[in-house]
Amino acid sequence: MQKHELPRVRARVSLLAGQPLTWLGYAADMLTLGFGVQGDFRLHIQCSYRMASEEAILFDRIDYFVPGDALMARWRAEGLVEEDFPGEWDDHDCRLFERVKALQSRLPEMRVEAVDVTLLGDLTLRFTGGLTLLVLPMASDGQECWRFWNDALWPEEHMVVCGDHVE
Repeated sequence: MQKHELPRVRARVSLLAGQPLTWLGYAADMLTLGFGVQGDFRLHIQCSYRMASEEAILFDRIDYFVPGDALMARWRAEGLVEEDFPGEWDDHDCRLFERVKALQSRLPEMRVEAVDVTLLGDLTLRFTGGLTLLVLPMASDGQECWRFWNDALWPEEHMVVCGDHVE
């Protein structure tokens, strides 16, 4: 991101402070979030991310590429050892989907307490209850890392943070 773009990005995402997290989902390894009573603020994350407490990482983007605990238990029940686990499985059986679903039950108590964005496009959202979402762009070019929008406030205008600029 360019230095002159940072104030605009900070101004937009600062509107999340105080908003409830009303939606948490996924599309493949992209994390999708909705904030506000009606879910009017939307955040889609296509780069590295993690949701963590002070003590542990609840999930991260890499968990999309790992079988979930339930699937591994099923394979073990079928008599497979880890070396024989299949290399492919249904998307909905990955650890990311399993962990996101587990966190969805906590959404009513989750509200954004603090928001921070760096010049590199790193985005940090701190929630009530001690959880933190850290978004870490890993692209040095024009590749999309994350996007943020609210159709009511900015009709048909998504703020797209790329590795080297903001659209």
